[in-house]
Amino acid sequence: MKGMIITHPGLEAVSGKEIKELVGADCKLKRSVALFSTDSFEDLCKLSYLSQSAIKVIQLFFSATINDMDDVLPAIKDLDLSEWLKDRTFAVRSRIINNDSVDTMESERLIGEVIYNKYHDKLGAKVNLENPDVTFFAYVIDAEFYFGVDFAGFDLSKRNYRIFALSDSIKATVAYSLVRLGGYKKGMKLLDPFAQSGTVAIEAALFASKKPVNFYGKDRFAFLKFPQLKDFDFEKFFAKYDKFDTELNGITASDSQHRHVKAAEKNAKIAGMNKQINFTRMEVEWLDTKFEKESVDRIISNPPKISRLLTEKGIQKMFQELFYTANFILKPDGRIVLLVKNYKQILNHATRYNFELKANFQLQQGKEDFSILIFEKEDK
Repeated sequence: MKGMIITHPGLEAVSGKEIKELVGADCKLKRSVALFSTDSFEDLCKLSYLSQSAIKVIQLFFSATINDMDDVLPAIKDLDLSEWLKDRTFAVRSRIINNDSVDTMESERLIGEVIYNKYHDKLGAKVNLENPDVTFFAYVIDAEFYFGVDFAGFDLSKRNYRIFALSDSIKATVAYSLVRLGGYKKGMKLLDPFAQSGTVAIEAALFASKKPVNFYGKDRFAFLKFPQLKDFDFEKFFAKYDKFDTELNGITASDSQHRHVKAAEKNAKIAGMNKQINFTRMEVEWLDTKFEKESVDRIISNPPKISRLLTEKGIQKMFQELFYTANFILKPDGRIVLLVKNYKQILNHATRYNFELKANFQLQQGKEDFSILIFEKEDK
């Protein structure tokens, strides 16, 4: 049996590492997907419940190169989906990235017709677009097509705690990836100096404490209704992974704006992580009064971008203050991880305060392109 995690283009390696940690499977990485083999439906359920990098967790039936839907419809028709569809309802969902020859709604209709025509009279399969028993998922990125069953049945990148979101907030999956790419581990001191709605700090706390990211959403999962799992003990399954560290500390969410700090604190409370995170309102230039010299392991953040309220001059001042302060509070082997759009505006400030760019990961979130920059102190 083949499995697949869909994530943001550029973050496949993060998903591959997470899959190895959670279910022990080695992955083949392609653009925005991590592919693996498994003998267990439980592995796919576990990834759906615990993964912080996944947008979708899929049992993969097949993949192909695609020019248009005619290239894949015969293969879908040849699939044996009987075990999924006997007296069951279904829906087809599609996600298309960077391919103008395939339309989302048209692909859903065409695939749905193929499945309905083959299994309605034969097995009593019916379409239910609102609350299906099974959701088949078609994913197209560039010229690659993937088709399978969506184990969660909802977008795993959307968190139930992100109630108080801000306009410049990032996806929780991206925030988690910043944390992992930065090499953060439990026990380290982590600072987000531009906390905004608190997503980076919350994802770091969830990861370090091993609290399931869907702890408060157990009843939402599509796999609870799968016929193959009708005798599976889900109460025991969830209980096995619901053991986490409530004594975590060392994570600080800071921001210069009071409303941002309050939003972050409220979101963390919804996630059940407010006691594991320190919240403070402070300008970046004053952080050296809160943290001792060389006491912070990781500075990980999504800094504000140029806007109506923040000019280019303001951006330059912000980064100058960040690297100046980081040079004092960051440990000699510490790292700075930043999500930015125009990274060239940062490099002069980094160099001025003895930081060296060690890695630059390209990321696509929606239709926007970002860079994830990792800085370390230069050896003197």
